[in-house]
Amino acid sequence: MSAPLSVAPPSVVSRRPRARWAATGALAGLLVALLGGGWLLWDNRRLDITGYDVPIDQLPPGAEGLSIAQVSDLHAASFGTFPQRLVAAVDSAQPDLIAITGDLIDVRTVATEQTPEVVSQLQQSAPCYLVLGNHEADSDLRPDLLRELEALGVVILRDEAVTVEVAGTPLTLVGLEDPRAAASTDRKASSPRELLRAMELPEAATTVLLAHRPELLGDYTGVGVDLVLSGHAHGGQVRVPGIGGVYAPHQGVLPVLTVGVHLRDGTTMVISRGLGNSIAGVRVNNPRELVLVELTAR
Repeated sequence: MSAPLSVAPPSVVSRRPRARWAATGALAGLLVALLGGGWLLWDNRRLDITGYDVPIDQLPPGAEGLSIAQVSDLHAASFGTFPQRLVAAVDSAQPDLIAITGDLIDVRTVATEQTPEVVSQLQQSAPCYLVLGNHEADSDLRPDLLRELEALGVVILRDEAVTVEVAGTPLTLVGLEDPRAAASTDRKASSPRELLRAMELPEAATTVLLAHRPELLGDYTGVGVDLVLSGHAHGGQVRVPGIGGVYAPHQGVLPVLTVGVHLRDGTTMVISRGLGNSIAGVRVNNPRELVLVELTAR
C-alpha cells in the first residue's frame, strides 16, 4: 500500500496570497497618500490671478478700462516666500490703484515689520487704499500697523469716503472697516447701511466700496455704490466641484458669498478668495487669489 499524500493545512496555503494582497494594498495606499499630499502642497502654494470686467452705469469716458488690484486676507503669519510672487504679479498687472480689503495680519502675528515692507513694495506699483478686517480689529498690533502704513502713504479708510483722481478720472472710494473694529474700541457700531447713507454719496460719480465682509451685501445696496470689493470668506476654505465652498465665517456651512461676481439691486460685488490662511491652515481645491478688476461702461 502506498503512503498517504501529505497535504499542507489550508491556513498555510492561503497565507501567501493574503500577504501579497496586503502588501499591494499598503503600497497603493502609500502612493495615494503621497500623490494627495503633493497635490495639496501644490494647491496651497500656487497663486491664481483672476480678472473681472465689471460694467458700471454712467461710467465717465476717462474711466473706461481703469484697473484695480485687490489684495485681501494676506494674514502675515502665513507669509513664507509668498510676498515676492504677489508683488511681482501686481507689478506685472500695472493696476491704476490697489485696494487692500482687510486682514493683513491676524492674532498669530507677533511683529509688524514684514507687512509694511510688502505693502511698501505694492505701493511702488500703484497707490494703496486699505480697510480693516476682523483680524486687525482683534490684534494688539493694530495701532503700530496703522501708524507704519500711514507713514508709507497708504490711505486708510475708516468709515469714510474720499474722491480721488485715478488715471485723470475722478473716482469716489469708500471704506467701511469691519464691525469688530468699532466694538474693540468701545465705539457704537452702526450698520453699513446707516454709515453709507450718512455719507450722502454723489449719484453721478462712480463709487467703489472697500468692505471686508461679503455677507453684508444687502446693506451695501441701494445707497449709490457701484462696486464692492470684499474678502473674508477665504473661498469657503474647501471647495467641492459642483457645490462650492464648504464653510465661511459669519455664513456657516455651504455659504453663498465666497468667490466671484455677485449682482444685487444694481450693485456689483467682487469677492476675493484671499491670499493667506487664517486659523484653518489648509486650503483644498481653493488656491490663493489675486483679483484684478477692470471697469467697463455698461
